[in-house]
Order: sequence, then structure tokens, then C-alpha cells
Amino acid sequence: MIVSDESRILELKKTTGELKDGMHSACAFLNTEGGWLIFGVTPKSLKIVGQEVTDNTQREIALALAGLEPAVDVHVEYVDVPDYPGNKVIAMHFDGWVWGERPHPCTSASDIFVGRANG
Repeated sequence: MIVSDESRILELKKTTGELKDGMHSACAFLNTEGGWLIFGVTPKSLKIVGQEVTDNTQREIALALAGLEPAVDVHVEYVDVPDYPGNKVIAMHFDGWVWGERPHPCTSASDIFVGRANG
């Protein structure tokens, strides 16, 4: 049950269509006190709708998590939504930063833009 809106330790996304934004939140959690990233909950209304989870969905999540540097061990929970048969909420907990660890940058190769000067 979700009883509060987004906060420093909770990020809600309606679907994994927002996975890239979610990974930015994951980096923020990893660089601070930690937190939860949850897909399948509508922010503001806190309506739990879940989403269809396919093999492709799981693959995209695994690739996004594998892209975090330094690597992190994150357990992904897929929870059935009784009011929406076939849909699942996807929940991930990210531990906070530990002194001495390298920070987690919030960019990926797809976020890097290269420009060319004329002349």
C-alpha cells in the first residue's frame, strides 16, 4: 500500500515507459540515503494500476540496471495487482551511498552529446 506521495526516498512512475527518468532517480538514491523506485503507481493520485510485464520489460530493466556505474546489486520485485489481473507493480530498492564508494553518475552513453565546431 502506498500512503504518501513522492519524496526524497520514493519515486513513483506509471510505467516503465519512464524507465530512463527512473534511472536518474535511482542514481540520486544511490548517491544519497537510498530509496524506492516503483513503476505501476500513478504519482499524485497514488492509484496502483501496475503494468503488463513481458520478457522485453524485464530485459529493459536488467539492461538499465546493468548500465549503472559502479555496478549495484538491486533486487527487482514484481507484485501482482489484484484489481488489474495480469498487471504488476515493479519495485526496486536502492541502498544509499557508503563513504569511500565512487559516486554514481546520472548519465548514460545515450545522454552524451557530441558537437562539432565549424571551421
